[in-house]
Amino acid sequence: MTCRRYSPAIGLLFMAAAAAPSWGQQAAEMPAMHEHGAHHHGQMMPDEHAAHRAAMQQTRYSVTLENYAVPDVELIDESGTPVALRSLLAADQPVAVNFIFTTCTTICPVMSATFAQLRQELGPEADRIRLVSITIDPEHDTPAVLARYAEHFGAPPGWSFLTGNPGDVERVLRTFDAWTGSKTSHRPVTLMHRQGGGKWVRLEGLGSGAALADQARTVIN
Repeated sequence: MTCRRYSPAIGLLFMAAAAAPSWGQQAAEMPAMHEHGAHHHGQMMPDEHAAHRAAMQQTRYSVTLENYAVPDVELIDESGTPVALRSLLAADQPVAVNFIFTTCTTICPVMSATFAQLRQELGPEADRIRLVSITIDPEHDTPAVLARYAEHFGAPPGWSFLTGNPGDVERVLRTFDAWTGSKTSHRPVTLMHRQGGGKWVRLEGLGSGAALADQARTVIN
């Protein structure tokens, strides 16, 4: 299908991510991360987030319409409650889905800030769309970790953060063509779906909250 391409200004997006205390800075302190080619025993380590940094340089994103059959798996939300994904995404309201992991210090905080900005842009219409963020690092991102992450971004009721069995999470990622085999090379993808079925709107790349709000209005109206 032919993509419609946009060039939204993403400056406000990065300002939103920087305005609050930085989750990315907290994550950067974790020893598992090797930012900017960190040294290890006198040797330069490869930059694990090179792909993310490249994605952040892009100011264009593509929009396509896709068919996805949501897998019948049970995930766990940030409160520790089991969630039937198929039922959640087929609920009686439109949904927007993205994929993040909490130790990411590059595109994931930006994508989460975008979801927060999306709600602000929608104003009175914000509660008409459910937001769902699915971790791609379920082994680290327990419900407790996701709860802290959600609190950092001021996630209100109606914005769910999901983890689960790694095999189930991988199945979800493959279904939505968001599986890359490595958490440090995953692509910025946002999916939107209107109530009652039909095709999914797939946005690939980084766009501002205002741009995502414009797309959200196409599934809530």
